[in-house]
Amino acid sequence: MTSRPLPSRSLLLSAAGLVVAIAGLVYLRDPAWLLRTESGFGPWEVDQNGTRFRWMGGHASFFVRSDAPGVTIPLRTTFNEGDRPIVVSISIDDRSVDRVVLTDGDWRHSSVRMPPRGTRRACRIDIRADRTRTGNRAVQVGEIQIR
Repeated sequence: MTSRPLPSRSLLLSAAGLVVAIAGLVYLRDPAWLLRTESGFGPWEVDQNGTRFRWMGGHASFFVRSDAPGVTIPLRTTFNEGDRPIVVSISIDDRSVDRVVLTDGDWRHSSVRMPPRGTRRACRIDIRADRTRTGNRAVQVGEIQIR
């Protein structure tokens, strides 16, 4: 009976490191905490009518459950005389789903359907304005409704 040599310690450590790296990548691809992550929004404010909103700069993003049927995003901005309309683009996981043109200070509601659920538990929604104005402010975003 011939004996086979045992794998070297460095080979075992390399294999263990590879397993840990793969497990880390799987975890980071779809972490549960992602649903509480957002960026590009300022602090909550309340207008004279009691409506809560946050200013965003040129780009803001947040995550929602991938099994949600849809999302409604209230949008508005302020205008001074001579200001051009602001164009807001909304995408889900880098796919364009809506384009809203803000021409006055009234709220516009973008209601978008979520794509069919994939393998991940969260979808990223991006809101992009075509420009910002003084103070890096572009658009006010009201309380987002997940249907």
